[in-house]
Amino acid sequence: MRYIIDSMKFPVDNLMGMFLYALLFMMAAGLIVGLALRYIPYPIPEWAKGSILAVFVFLSIYAWWEIVIL
Repeated sequence: MRYIIDSMKFPVDNLMGMFLYALLFMMAAGLIVGLALRYIPYPIPEWAKGSILAVFVFLSIYAWWEIVIL
């Protein structure tokens, strides 16, 4: 557990920290958008929900790239 905490302090220095932040970004985007799409009062086709979710996950990967990597 100590190794994980240390790797997240300086994520640019090691590969595990970078991937942990990427995982957190994708999980947060998926959870927020998934819950929002679940509780919309009118029905949306499943293919549209999946597409919207995929777009937001890819946007979170791009945000991770801009924040952590660059």
